[in-house]
Amino acid sequence: MAKKKETSQLSNRERRRQRRVRNQILSYVTLGVLVICLAAGLFFTVRYVGGRIADKRQEEEFAKAMAEMKQAEEEAETQEAETEETVEEYTEDDLLDEMVDASLAEMPLEDRVAGMFLTTPEALTGTDLVTKAGEGTESALAQYPVGGLVYAASNIQSESQFGQMLTDTIPKSKYPLFFILDDETDALTEDLSAYGINMEFKDRSDDTAVFRTVTLSSLLGDASEEGIATAQITGDEDALADACMEAWEAGADLLYVPQGFQSAYEGMLEKIQGNAELEDKVRASMENICRVKYRNRLEE
Repeated sequence: MAKKKETSQLSNRERRRQRRVRNQILSYVTLGVLVICLAAGLFFTVRYVGGRIADKRQEEEFAKAMAEMKQAEEEAETQEAETEETVEEYTEDDLLDEMVDASLAEMPLEDRVAGMFLTTPEALTGTDLVTKAGEGTESALAQYPVGGLVYAASNIQSESQFGQMLTDTIPKSKYPLFFILDDETDALTEDLSAYGINMEFKDRSDDTAVFRTVTLSSLLGDASEEGIATAQITGDEDALADACMEAWEAGADLLYVPQGFQSAYEGMLEKIQGNAELEDKVRASMENICRVKYRNRLEE
């Protein structure tokens, strides 16, 4: 009986121990589940909150990018509008200025000084009479690229011959030429421009000691309201260069020397070379001359 009672007591204690173990295991399992649930909840909460923060950040960045794009578009539109207001219309005068500047940029001083002279084809070539433009004319224009040639009745054998002579002269010159008919010549019956004459003398003043003032005006249009101030210079060959300088410094851009042209040109060039102020004045005169020449071309 004692042994049976002892066995019964051991079984009860074992059962109580097993219940405690079981309860502890359940507690641990429950705690583990709670920890896992808490961790999962925390994970999803953090993820959700992080996602919301990221979404908000993306929204802010997107809004910022859109604002910058809008500002850039507004600035571009403003700049375009300002550019349209400041850009001036390209005019015929702008084209003329570019043509003149381009021509003078490639023109040495020797050619610029020669370009201020008008003379006869005979004085240019050193011959007694010129009725056609040949090698002599080409060689003379290469050495002395004058601004223009003045023709007289003696240069005209027929209307067709005269027109052909002027046509043949044009390609022999490095620069555009003024073609002028002496105002005492009436051998041509048609409009002078039909033969190639593009300038004419007007408003001659009284003769002075060595030169008289002339206005040279275009036959092809109003290239200038007053034309180009021109001095017609005659006299002893030794005095021609000084007379040319005097007339030029008095305001004449073109110098018409019917005889002794080469001496006048070489003497004047010698006086100008090395003098910066006079060289600038030569450029200013040639700008006036070239503007009329190239405007004539634009109007042809």
